[in-house]
Amino acid sequence: MEHKGTVTLETDRLILRRFRADDLEQIYHNCWKHHDVWKWTNYKPMNCLADVMENANMFTPNWLSYERKDRYSWAITLKDSGEVIGRMFGMRPNDHQVELAYELGPAYWNRGLMTEAARAAIDYFLQEVGLERVYAYHADQNPASGRVMQKCGMILDSIEPLGCRCNNGIFDKVNYFAYPKK
Repeated sequence: MEHKGTVTLETDRLILRRFRADDLEQIYHNCWKHHDVWKWTNYKPMNCLADVMENANMFTPNWLSYERKDRYSWAITLKDSGEVIGRMFGMRPNDHQVELAYELGPAYWNRGLMTEAARAAIDYFLQEVGLERVYAYHADQNPASGRVMQKCGMILDSIEPLGCRCNNGIFDKVNYFAYPKK
């Protein structure tokens, strides 16, 4: 295993790259200001740009720092315009796996964009970093997130009754894993 940090990943339609301070306005307006996005997260509501930094503790100098090689946080951008439309990130609970999470602005749903971004991140974690597995979960009442996991080839592992607490309430937690291809 070799942690490489957040490197630029490119797909047919997207570029996943490190966030810059000047991305705040685009990610807020395209993604985070929408209740339908953050209701499935644990972020405090973001009703204005200042809330991103003050309530969600994002876009602070520490959040924008990419010094740690085991921290993964990508701005999902459209290749043709460079517009920031979402976020992909990985949290490393141990040396063998990473938890994958993502958000995408509602104007970009149902186009296969999140699946494309998630596949790139999963491939990076398993093939380049050398992790043994990628873990992701969703609330059972948010099946669209689960469809992304399924389309990426992730395998259903388990369902934890009332194991998912988010801004929208408490739901059953549906757990998926991806493993390196043999």
